[in-house]
Amino acid sequence: MRTVLYLVLFLFLSGCFSTHYDRTENFSFLWKIGDLENAELEAARLAKEGPKRDRMLYYLEQGAVARMHANYSASISALDGASREYDRWYGPHLRTETRLSEEFISTLGSAESKPYKSRIYERAMLRTYQAHNYLLAGDRGRARAEIFKTRQAIEDTKDLWSQELSVAREKSEKKQVDLSKTLNDKGSSSALLEEKEKIKALIPPEFPKFINPAALYFESLYFLHGASQREDFAKAEYSLRILSSIYPQNKWIEEDYRAAKVGMRLTEKTVYVFFETGRAPVRVEKRFDLPLFFFSATSRVPYLGIAFPSLRINDQFLKDIKVFPTMDKSKAVTTKLLADMDAIVAQEFNEYFDIELTKAITGAISKGGLQHLATNAVRSENDLARVSVGAGVGMLAQATTRADLRSWSTLPKQVRFCKLSIPQDRKLTLSGVGTNLSTIVNLKNQQTQLLWVRSVSAFTPLRVVGVCSLSKY
Repeated sequence: MRTVLYLVLFLFLSGCFSTHYDRTENFSFLWKIGDLENAELEAARLAKEGPKRDRMLYYLEQGAVARMHANYSASISALDGASREYDRWYGPHLRTETRLSEEFISTLGSAESKPYKSRIYERAMLRTYQAHNYLLAGDRGRARAEIFKTRQAIEDTKDLWSQELSVAREKSEKKQVDLSKTLNDKGSSSALLEEKEKIKALIPPEFPKFINPAALYFESLYFLHGASQREDFAKAEYSLRILSSIYPQNKWIEEDYRAAKVGMRLTEKTVYVFFETGRAPVRVEKRFDLPLFFFSATSRVPYLGIAFPSLRINDQFLKDIKVFPTMDKSKAVTTKLLADMDAIVAQEFNEYFDIELTKAITGAISKGGLQHLATNAVRSENDLARVSVGAGVGMLAQATTRADLRSWSTLPKQVRFCKLSIPQDRKLTLSGVGTNLSTIVNLKNQQTQLLWVRSVSAFTPLRVVGVCSLSKY
């Protein structure tokens, strides 16, 4: 009896720890108002003092904020920390079977009590940001290595998704739950199905799976303009062919694609402007009551309450910028969409929907089993003991039935871009469309350059992340 009570008390207290939103509230506030220096310090503090299971996420946040205010060395160090956490989780050659299986053992704690291992779109942006950091620092060798890691991260995604889906199906079968019938019961599961349809509506038709066009374009520009061998043009051509199929009407991508196919660099001095704007979708929790259909015909069909994540889109953002030579506003160009992070995040959410649903269901079933064991163990005790244990395990189940709402919050809503000739005085003006936001940027005396700009909202200043050379001269 005493052992059961201690167990219930311990688990209940464990479930009442602060959530990820609670812990990062100060960091999020500092970042949103544009206090980047203190936001970076807060992210560094969380990486050092926060739960170890979230360390990778805090490193990602620190690395993104540090590069926003040109603290490249700190950004490199933080993103290296995130990379080490990724390697520690997965190890070489994606040896993930045991740890993937552990993801579904949710009897104890909430979904956020598991180590954060990042998402596919986050891994691609991690490598892209780090490669850009190294270019800004003048280290082309390390930049090249990170670009190859970007390619590997994209290639690994299909294997990881396949493995996780396989484990999800295995776990649902062990619980004897017919996941397909449960999800497709349109009468009782309509709320959850409607939620899934809302997510799918964010994804453009025929959008390629697990592809981030911003990461793809960045690597293609690196190989095209910094080519040291014929194979580099072939790498650029491969990536630009994919981008051309996504944006067949974009003249800048088509121009680069033609250059890659013939193995020629542009002779005109050129600058590419990458404009990151707004904030990526955040995860919010919703609760659903689901009917559970079992494979066994003799099993009963209970209703199960689960906590499940959904996406909330951030619609307050600077829509576009004009870029023009400071001395000649008539040559102004606006940016074009390159990567819609709303669509990219929504697509991955949709692909992992069944996997996340299985985790939520198997966790809820496990907690239900714990409730049964605890209350059964005190059946012969007095009324007060039975009521106390019943209330305790009930509160435990409620407190630990939480969705995993963690995500890399400082990623943008969109990545946009434009391409233009470098003016003779090497000065460009960036002006926020529909706002008074404006800044002047001095370019370098180099052939092909990349200017990276960040905007958090239509009310915060434009941040010039940096200007780097894409070519060797």
